[in-house]
Amino acid sequence: MNAQLAPLSITDYAPGIHEGVPAEVYHRKELGVVNCGALTQLDKTPKHYRAWLAGKEQHETPELLFGRALHALVLEPDLFAREWARQPEFGDLRTKAGKERRDDWLSCHRGVTPISAEDWQRLQAMRDAVMAHPIAGRLFTGGVAESTAIWTDPEHGLLCKARMDYYVASRGLVIDLKSTEDASESGFARSVATYRYHVQHAHYASAFQSLGHELRAFLFVAVEKTAPFAVNVHCIDADAEARGMELRDRDMATLSRCLQADVWPGYEPTIHTLSLPRWAMND
Repeated sequence: MNAQLAPLSITDYAPGIHEGVPAEVYHRKELGVVNCGALTQLDKTPKHYRAWLAGKEQHETPELLFGRALHALVLEPDLFAREWARQPEFGDLRTKAGKERRDDWLSCHRGVTPISAEDWQRLQAMRDAVMAHPIAGRLFTGGVAESTAIWTDPEHGLLCKARMDYYVASRGLVIDLKSTEDASESGFARSVATYRYHVQHAHYASAFQSLGHELRAFLFVAVEKTAPFAVNVHCIDADAEARGMELRDRDMATLSRCLQADVWPGYEPTIHTLSLPRWAMND
């Protein structure tokens, strides 16, 4: 890699765990380069994966924007101070005066993302709750935020990438910060299943195994988005780990086959018999 040129792709990096990979480089979608987002699309169908690759980046939903702000505030407070700002009240935006106050404020804060006063207060409360927690508060020390692992999967030969919220190399510890509606054991277990956090765990474990680094623990710090902003720290059990590995391997094998044949099927062309979900069968 030419040291004088900024890297444009993950393929410009050598295998390893890197600090300082720009977010726009990491998040660039490339055919055959696997991250958790790609695995989620492949879990639907290969046709969904190709559409995801070809699709333009959409504007962030308020939920995703809020989650990104929380990560910056907790994990990279200096970055948060530079790139986010509390938006003041402008008054009635239907009036000329209100619009002028808004436009003046925005012109003085170019390059920053505005946050409403309500969300700003919620973010501060969530950050404070995480740092006050007797376990979570001690986890985010001695490590690096937003490290990027790059490796080639040994079984499927596919280039892979993973971005860790917080990595403490001296302890072999990866911490993933999640905002959630329900941080309880049962509530967050549903989130693990719904959002495939066990597959994320498997993907990260593959990185460490392939790169020869020890992963002693992968922990989720879950913080609720509403008062009292309760915090809980979780790890998944052996059965969930095994299921995550199984699902990741299935998705990786699917991508490998599709790349070789350049065929990207959708749903199976047959008539499917549906059963109602279990909850719908109860009174």
